[in-house]
Amino acid sequence: MLANLLKGRALVLAALSALLCANSHAQTTVPYQEVHTVADTAHAVPVEHSVTISTAGTYQVTLVDLGAALTPTAPLASVKLAITQGSSIVGTPLSGAGSVQFTATAGATYVLHVVGAPGTVAGSGPIGIQVTAVTDNTVVDSFSDTLALPSAALPSNEAVIDDTFTVASSGSYVVTLTDMQLPQALTTLTLIITTTNGTIVTNPPLPAAGSATIALQQGVSYRIFAVGQSDPTIDAGLYSAVVTPAGGGAPVYGKAVPVGVVSPAQNATPTAGLGYTLSLVDLGVPAALTAAGAVVTLDGQVVTTLTAAGSSPPFTAAAGTYQVFVLASTATAGSYALALAPQNGAAALNVARGVTAPGSKVSAYSFDAAVTSGGSYNFNLVDFGIPNPLTSVNAVAVQSGAVLGTPLKAAGTTGVTVASGTVSLLVFAQPPTTGGLFDVDLAASVGGAPVFETTQGVGQLFAARQITIPVSGSYAVNVSDLGFPAALSTFAVIATQGSNQLGLAYGGGAFSFTAPAPGTYFINFIAQPGGTDGAGTYALNVAAGPTVVLQASTTTVTSGATVNLNWSSNNATGCVASGGWSGTQPTTGTATSPVLTASTTFTLTCSGEGVSAKQSVAVTVTPATGSSGGGGGGGALSLDFLITLLAVLVTRFVARHRLSPALV
Repeated sequence: MLANLLKGRALVLAALSALLCANSHAQTTVPYQEVHTVADTAHAVPVEHSVTISTAGTYQVTLVDLGAALTPTAPLASVKLAITQGSSIVGTPLSGAGSVQFTATAGATYVLHVVGAPGTVAGSGPIGIQVTAVTDNTVVDSFSDTLALPSAALPSNEAVIDDTFTVASSGSYVVTLTDMQLPQALTTLTLIITTTNGTIVTNPPLPAAGSATIALQQGVSYRIFAVGQSDPTIDAGLYSAVVTPAGGGAPVYGKAVPVGVVSPAQNATPTAGLGYTLSLVDLGVPAALTAAGAVVTLDGQVVTTLTAAGSSPPFTAAAGTYQVFVLASTATAGSYALALAPQNGAAALNVARGVTAPGSKVSAYSFDAAVTSGGSYNFNLVDFGIPNPLTSVNAVAVQSGAVLGTPLKAAGTTGVTVASGTVSLLVFAQPPTTGGLFDVDLAASVGGAPVFETTQGVGQLFAARQITIPVSGSYAVNVSDLGFPAALSTFAVIATQGSNQLGLAYGGGAFSFTAPAPGTYFINFIAQPGGTDGAGTYALNVAAGPTVVLQASTTTVTSGATVNLNWSSNNATGCVASGGWSGTQPTTGTATSPVLTASTTFTLTCSGEGVSAKQSVAVTVTPATGSSGGGGGGGALSLDFLITLLAVLVTRFVARHRLSPALV
């Protein structure tokens, strides 16, 4: 049993690591750049390591298959390495263990990407990497890692506790393992406590729900393991482990753990001394639940229980953080509303959640919007159709246990009347095989900015980066498939804000988008590995894009005249003139136009960050006053012509009569 517990611990740690790595909505600020290698679940998880070079020069990266040096040998089935700096591969990628040199710039950071597959012999997988300066063999960096397949997830009907704790004073303590029977008793429940160096404290381990008295020492770190399994046909349960002083007092450790379809804990901090009631509502959207129940715990101990949808008797809250667990089973997809509230006053917890059946192709997403001002709002659901439309999508807004407006059965908009407080937005989406992308937002009906909006990828292939745009303006998104170890089979990037698609690139390239105001935007992308290695590498860069301002000294001139042009740009590396002028221009400058005889448009295009921005100015040309149409046709004489003619006549008169100019 101990071996099984340790195995469960390893699986849980691996699952937590994968969850942290998959966090796709971490907030970042422009400029933003990432280069990342991804692999499908049938291949080893890629290894990535960064190294910063302080002195310019030539460096060597050596990749060693450590398993090949074991006795008996346990070599990798395959291994490949590439070095990137920014969005480019430097040097020549390795196709096996060995060495590669590259030229480094002082202060630059390089990323080493390793992909491969472990062999069939036990012990295959460990690798070693060393970075040295070629000039003197100085070791700049070295590390070891393991190429291994993604850890298998725990069975859905199993949950593990793996924690550490200490005690403030030495003495006797009672460890209690409790099966909360939500909805029925677990088939397996066991617990063991050890010191961190492996000494077993609970001897024998608790083989089932119950209690045992143990001796614990101050200053010693203890590790607690527990495993709970439900009947696979039920796939639900809840248990807790609590350690308290034998003489009474507050627990030194307490935790409740859900099994199967029982939801993760919802935390609530009610006001101590007030009476609270737990309520659970089956919303029936999109279908009714097949089973429902809830349990409130404090420090791993049961406070109140619901065995079906409804309300619990009131209980008086103590100081501390309560945890609420919900059993919500469904044959397809369903939803519930949950509240922990006093008779009068604000609820400590008031949310709604969507659920789907295990193995369902439909995924449920739950978002909570904080509304500070009640009134009429629009609830919007958009299917971007990237790379393909969702197979199905529907949504509902819920507040205080009630459905608001008409549930959406497809992308669209529905009007809702909202009170101040929390509004839960539930979305049920089934993606095509290539994955899909949707957006939900809640905005005031008349000219209001969204009080909540988010973009969500559906399916394992989609990821999203939530970025903060600091100032309004033009922004450039550059994406590229680096082709290591092979080209991605599917690669697309889309920039969004709310329901607006701002820009899109398939297979790499660059595009720009205009951010009308500072705020939160999303860069969403799909990167599906291809090739025999089942891995690929992409680069993503978001930066302020180029802008250009072009002006003319006047926008109306007479035929035969010129205008002065002046311009300025930001984030541009070069500019090109077109229309009424031509040629390469500096990023800031002035110029005089050619002589204009017809209305002309001047255009200046400035490039930077892989994209371009342009501006045009139109100049209207009018005919010169008094110009002749030819063929002797008369017309009004211009003032300039009359003055010139008068000057000529005066000169001739003076010359003929030899008058002094002073007398003229």
